[in-house]
Amino acid sequence: MNPGRPAWAVTAVVACSSAATPRLVAQVKAAVDLGVSNVHYDGFLTSTAAAISPSFRWAGPRTLVVANGSYLRFASGNRSLQANMAGSFFRAPLGHWSGELSALAGASQYRDFTGFSHALLTGRVHVDGACTGAWIGGTSGTTSFVDAQRPVGALLAGVWRRQFSAIWLANASYSRVGDSAYTDVEGATRAVRGRFTFDGSLGARVWSRGGGHGVYGEASGSYAVGPWIALVLAGGRYPTDPTRGSVAGRYVTLSVRLTALPGRVASPPLILPRPATHHSSPTSDDPPAVSAELLDDGGFVIHAAARTVEIEGDFTDWQPLLLTERDPAGWVLPLPLAAGTYRFSIRIDGGAWFVPAGVTKVPDEFGPGTVGVLTVP
Repeated sequence: MNPGRPAWAVTAVVACSSAATPRLVAQVKAAVDLGVSNVHYDGFLTSTAAAISPSFRWAGPRTLVVANGSYLRFASGNRSLQANMAGSFFRAPLGHWSGELSALAGASQYRDFTGFSHALLTGRVHVDGACTGAWIGGTSGTTSFVDAQRPVGALLAGVWRRQFSAIWLANASYSRVGDSAYTDVEGATRAVRGRFTFDGSLGARVWSRGGGHGVYGEASGSYAVGPWIALVLAGGRYPTDPTRGSVAGRYVTLSVRLTALPGRVASPPLILPRPATHHSSPTSDDPPAVSAELLDDGGFVIHAAARTVEIEGDFTDWQPLLLTERDPAGWVLPLPLAAGTYRFSIRIDGGAWFVPAGVTKVPDEFGPGTVGVLTVP
């Protein structure tokens, strides 16, 4: 958790499934972080605070809603409140191209003072391959403090690559907030190793007029103790954010994350038999020997000539899962999937993560990259 500014971004993408799908079930995830933070805002004394940070995500076929907030209670008795909510709409991909439109609203308050509020609209155009991609876009909106409003505008561009079982991101942005203007250059990565997840970023404000200067960076690591609980250690330095009215500062936070997930692995009752659905295509750029099959009992099988096959998706909480080979059935998911729409990718023999042939590819809901869309009727 970043106590100085909301450390989130609407980069998640959910795509539209086939028009022949009988029904779509939205995926929901909610969590709350409970912890202690040591915060040092520039120009102020270091302070310790109790921190509560809830978050919520609802992902539909072509839409995404994300909300998060933070409550800090400092040792001095003062408090800080932040809340943000965003909704995104994603156009179905046209080849390697796709579009995104996002709306963001948020507010913050320190002590009993009237705080900042902001409302932003962002549009992006993405071009994505199997392991690399890029985007370009712009943001427009307003930010206000009491009755004073200032226009907000930004131009942004970035590239991503999935390599070494991690996601690597580089982006640049030019922002104007009222009379202030600044340019940021940033890099970020996300890696998952079993129960451990690491997120890191490093950036610099290379030019500024009224927005401060300097290098900044943040890192967080979480260890999943179980399906519902994780330990999180985060810290770093963040820049001044004129849109949200926050000043630059440093922080260290230790917290416990409690996560609520829907029950997706219980097999639904079958009323009528249906044929197996094969997700494969001889014209795909993916390896022709790899295909995916959805069985009529909700089972999921990967057909591949390989030593090992791993799968990750929202039904595994994006933790790599080693599949079991059952010849001639193929590589089998241990439990059947309940009715719903899921996002996933696979890895063969420890190589790069990719989407099997013939499966619809969409931008990754965790940031850069692409994932496949699987619908279980």
